[in-house]
Amino acid sequence: MSLLLPNKNYILLRRFSAKDDKSRLIASPYFAKLQDAEFIGVENKVNYIYRPKGELERNEVIGLAAVLNSKLFDNYFRIFNGNVNVSATELREMPLPPLELIKQIGDQLILNNTDFSQELVDDLVAQTLTNKNELAI
Repeated sequence: MSLLLPNKNYILLRRFSAKDDKSRLIASPYFAKLQDAEFIGVENKVNYIYRPKGELERNEVIGLAAVLNSKLFDNYFRIFNGNVNVSATELREMPLPPLELIKQIGDQLILNNTDFSQELVDDLVAQTLTNKNELAI
């Protein structure tokens, strides 16, 4: 039981990548309503992001996964992290845009639910952050 997590919304982030992978940061949204369970198990090689007192909203999960998957954040991560591991400490120290911009990115992706391509994510993240002068990195 001590290894299980409450079934709520998470962003799952791969902890290890191969040196020749295109991206070090590979994030995926997880939505609680996809499983009819009180608890879930998460593989040890996966980091997870959550709201300790509450639950991440759908647009927050999608927006933050998009930000983490963007080339902008992947490039930043590669600059300050010379290895292929993504630790929880490094994630905590990574500056992120304000929550409202993360939600805005999530809302845009939800509205455009047929295209989650890397190109769209990169364009949307870059455009949102530069339009608001909120580049967090």
